[in-house]
Amino acid sequence: MFTTTDGGRISHKPFWQHHWVPAVRAAQARGLAKTPRLHEPRHTHASWHIQDGGMSLFAISRRLGHASVRTTEQVYGHLMPQAVQDGADATERSIQGIHS
Repeated sequence: MFTTTDGGRISHKPFWQHHWVPAVRAAQARGLAKTPRLHEPRHTHASWHIQDGGMSLFAISRRLGHASVRTTEQVYGHLMPQAVQDGADATERSIQGIHS
């Protein structure tokens, strides 16, 4: 989600120390009541992609750097209730095809 000025990967600890913590403290000084964690924008980013439905779970998994789609599904599966309904609908269509 965040990159260096040349598009490279940012190391967690320096980013957290030099950018995240000062930004959170500045926001708290202006009235932010919470202390957001660095991982929260990552979850928001993934959640938006899942809810939008325009990106496969496999693609989201790779974007997040997960080794397995299963990891992504376990973390974000609750955001995909439509997927359960879609699976049930597909099963129903298959069964209807057998009985036709």
